[in-house]
This record gives sequence, structure tokens and C-alpha cells, in this order.
Amino acid sequence: MILLHLDFLSALLYAAVFLFLIFRAGMLQWFWASIVLWLGVSVLGAKLMPGMWGLTHAAPLFIPHFYLTLGSIFFFIGHWNRKTDGNGWQADPEHPLLGLFAVSNVLMTLAFVGICALVHYWFSGTVQVFVFSALLKLYALKPVYWFVLQFVLMAVAYVHRCGIDRQPPSTFGGSQLRLGVLTAALMQVSVLVLLLSEIGR
Repeated sequence: MILLHLDFLSALLYAAVFLFLIFRAGMLQWFWASIVLWLGVSVLGAKLMPGMWGLTHAAPLFIPHFYLTLGSIFFFIGHWNRKTDGNGWQADPEHPLLGLFAVSNVLMTLAFVGICALVHYWFSGTVQVFVFSALLKLYALKPVYWFVLQFVLMAVAYVHRCGIDRQPPSTFGGSQLRLGVLTAALMQVSVLVLLLSEIGR
């Protein structure tokens, strides 16, 4: 039963926790943008795939990271500034967890888009179909993998900033962001290999 599916439950929990934190922080533009995106994707999907997608179907709920990442443009507009010394960026210091969340979302997405581009460029035919199927599973069909990788990335960023650089977790350096994209890409490729190895079992 899909309502008891681990991926579905993890997606609901992920969305509920972070939407609550975003709302409590007063970042209402980010909050409502994410809700409107979910409604828009659900309505559009219902027109394109009637009976398979829509407001009353579970499928649109499997990709809360998609809505929250696009909606986070309002976080970066209102809560993301260049540091006064020009060495890096400063997120909202009152809500460091949301800063880590927004940044990790963008880094994960950039890595994912980069991997998709490389797959399109390097592979063709049946191999490309299998790899893109695994990528779809990573992003939308089994999102628990995505959530785990994102939380690992957030933890690594926190430890790096606070434990190594001795800086607040709401500050981000250029090299840290580039390393974050690379780390996200390596983790996603590792999961991709795991998903591909399951084919035919």
C-alpha cells in the first residue's frame, strides 16, 4: 500500500518538517511558492496524465525537494548576501539550518543536472535508458536516497564550517560550495551504481 511505503512516508515527513521550519521562520514567500508549485504540478499533471497524476494522487508528493528547491529562490533573494569582506556568502544567521537546507538543495540539484548532462553526452541507446531510469528512481521514485544524501551533505557542510574553519554554519565560502557540488555528485553516482546493480535481480 503506497500510503505505508517508506519513500512516500519519508517524502511527507521531509516536506512537513521543512515547511514547518520555513513557516515558523517567517519565510512565507518560500513557503507559499513551494505550495503553489506543488498545486501547479499536480493540476498540470492531471491534465497531461488523467487518472495517474493530480491533487488526489500520491505521485506529486514524492518530489517535495523539487518544490522546495525552486521555492528557495526567495530565500536567496532575501536571506543571502555577499560577506562584507567579499570572501564568501552569508545566509540568515538566525536560521542556520534553513541556510544549510537551501544551499544543500541547490548543490544536490546542480550535481544531478550535471550528471544527467554527462549521461546524455557519454551514453546512448539501451545503456542511456537504463541510466536515466536509475536517475529517475533516485530523484522521484525512491526519494529516500535523495533525502539521506542531502542530510549527509548538510552534516558535512556543518562539520567543515564549524569544526574545521571555525566559522558560523550560516557562512559559505566559494571553495566550500564547489566542493559541495563535487561531494553531492560523487554520492549520487555511488547510489546510481547501486541502483543499476539491482537491474535484473
